Amino acid sequence: KESEYVGNSVTCKNSVTAEWDNINWGLKNINNASNSETIRCTIDFKEKETFSEKVKPGDYVSMTPFATSYTVSKELTGYTEDQTIHPQELSLWRVLQINSNGTINMISEYTSSNGITFKGETGYKNGVGVLNDIASAYTNSNYTIGSRYPGYKGQTEFLSVDHLSKDSLSSESNGAGEDLYSGSHISDLNLIQSVLNTKIAYSVDQQESEETPVAYWVAERFVNAPYNSDFNFDALFTIAFMRSNNSIWMASMYGYGGTSGNRIFGGDKFYNLRPIVILKPNLEPSQGDGSINTPWTFE
Repeated sequence: KESEYVGNSVTCKNSVTAEWDNINWGLKNINNASNSETIRCTIDFKEKETFSEKVKPGDYVSMTPFATSYTVSKELTGYTEDQTIHPQELSLWRVLQINSNGTINMISEYTSSNGITFKGETGYKNGVGVLNDIASAYTNSNYTIGSRYPGYKGQTEFLSVDHLSKDSLSSESNGAGEDLYSGSHISDLNLIQSVLNTKIAYSVDQQESEETPVAYWVAERFVNAPYNSDFNFDALFTIAFMRSNNSIWMASMYGYGGTSGNRIFGGDKFYNLRPIVILKPNLEPSQGDGSINTPWTFE
């Protein structure tokens, strides 16, 4: 049973038919039409083919997260109240990348039915880390080995700088963020576009019946400095999101400076969620062919 082989076919004598059960490692569905007292069968085995060897980018996978709900603290988002999401609503995934170690990166086909709101300086400082934590709520330890949020490539998850200011622009860990058009998020978004032919997604409760897709967060910070608007901010601190028109944009979290020299906090920014999870190597799907109607499944 622990070998690198699986049953390929079963041939029995005296018109008996049977199948091989790779899970319980024995014959099943035996049909002894001739009522023979002795059943003799020959089982032909083949080398086990792992999921990473048969799956391809773009394939559909059915996988239900363990968590039924996940609550994000208001202390982390800067919003006025705690916020709760329901991970199990996202159970259809698309294969993005097959890694050399056999693990597989998947992104949810749809976005969450409700989003998460970030607000002000707190929202900016914690946004990347919160989005990564949220992604972990969509895992299933039977099948996944990790997770991350689109756009995350090792940035500082939770900024420890006391206040964002001109001094914050000295380094990424102080809050400077990355360039909008060449930041680390670009590889994720380019990969999504190349595999799925679009970066947009519909929410799971509406799906394609919506007139337009919905916007979802991207785990990347950006700073406009100086930001010449009516306020003439020294710097405007933003978090990225994917718009319904397939382009990335910035959600204003916090403006520093201004004509009066005071810190000016941004408003509430509310967008949906679209996590990435990483499948374990050497999984063996129970059924499916990777199409939307019969996705690969392990359950």
